[in-house]
Amino acid sequence: MRLDVRDLSYSFGDKKVLKEITLDVSPGEFIGLMGPNGSGKTTLLRCIMNFLSPPADSVSVNGEATQTLSSESLARMFAVVPQSSSTDFTFSAYDIVMMGRLPHRKNRFAGPTKADADAVRSAMERTGTWEFAGRPFSALSGGERQRVIIARAVAQQPQALLLDEPTVYLDINGQLEIMDLIRSLNKEEGITVISVLHDVNMAARYCDRIALLSDGWLEALGPPSSVLNPEVIQSVYGVEVVVRRDPFTNAVYVMPHSTVAAAPRHGRRVHVLCGGGVGGPIMKALLDAGYGVSSGVLNVLDSDFENARDLHIPTVTEAPFAAVSDAAYEKNLGMMSECEAVVVSPFPVGPGNLKNMEAASVAVSRGKRVVAILPDAGRPVDFVDGKADAIMRELISSGAIPVMGIAEMLRELRRGEGR
Repeated sequence: MRLDVRDLSYSFGDKKVLKEITLDVSPGEFIGLMGPNGSGKTTLLRCIMNFLSPPADSVSVNGEATQTLSSESLARMFAVVPQSSSTDFTFSAYDIVMMGRLPHRKNRFAGPTKADADAVRSAMERTGTWEFAGRPFSALSGGERQRVIIARAVAQQPQALLLDEPTVYLDINGQLEIMDLIRSLNKEEGITVISVLHDVNMAARYCDRIALLSDGWLEALGPPSSVLNPEVIQSVYGVEVVVRRDPFTNAVYVMPHSTVAAAPRHGRRVHVLCGGGVGGPIMKALLDAGYGVSSGVLNVLDSDFENARDLHIPTVTEAPFAAVSDAAYEKNLGMMSECEAVVVSPFPVGPGNLKNMEAASVAVSRGKRVVAILPDAGRPVDFVDGKADAIMRELISSGAIPVMGIAEMLRELRRGEGR
């Protein structure tokens, strides 16, 4: 089944909810409809399924406008899975799934045929629901009910599944179970899937393409790796994020920085000596406090290099696994000289990055304000036979300010601003 949406606009009264949406869905695709609340996702889905009446010729299936098709024809093309389902009647799970066969009956008042019974059993076995076929639908758990509704949709033998937040009330295990099931129906049965989703990481994991809506406009359309990037997410959701790749699935995954707005930039800059991942929270806290931040020297592929890159922080870099070179050391000193203060994090010090500690000593000797965050008790950071510990003691005796943790670091930096 090929679905075409062309210049679709839709309004509720004076409020325009969809604005010139154009979207093509190929047979067998898994499309995720995403966007903030009120962006038009569910309205678009309802226009596609013809629950709402879109403008003529704006939605077509296999070249035919949906408005020209009978409800029976549409029901044989589309099966709908809502957010949640309930009933006041004492239907069994089997009865609920059998309702999916109604579009295939010439006489709705006739009883089910052997073909109907075979289709229902096949759908329930396919979705793992045959075991509770005789149980009351109302007695099933949320995840079991959702699987039954999907079984009903499968029994309908549609060309496409249309889902509106199918995992919204489920725990993480239930969410994965339902999404794995939908994905298997998509890939193994060739059923096209169009689903409203809120969880960006679920969408990245399961969808072939994502259609991202904002205020009724289609802001982005493409594979998850192209749509779910920091700039687009910031523009649409107003949240700063880090986007990485899952090493096991290769899917992108999104991590919000914070829901707390950063303080306005005040022009003061801090250089952070870090590595091994300890610098990420420090750099983020400084940015949130309004400081300009730089860092170095960091080996490419070091986790703090990744942190600095995600935070768009200027960094002195060195080749992976290489010792700090003289050139990188001098560049590090130059970057520190442009800052009001230097923060020495409790990073693990080995032969390759000992020059970062030596750079801190130079900063103190030149009168730079240096704040040294001491490591937690029992956490080793010196892997150079005590040389790093000796430099730290010398730093403190020469005027570096020792602190315990990020909050105390920020207090000391603010205290020094009036000097």
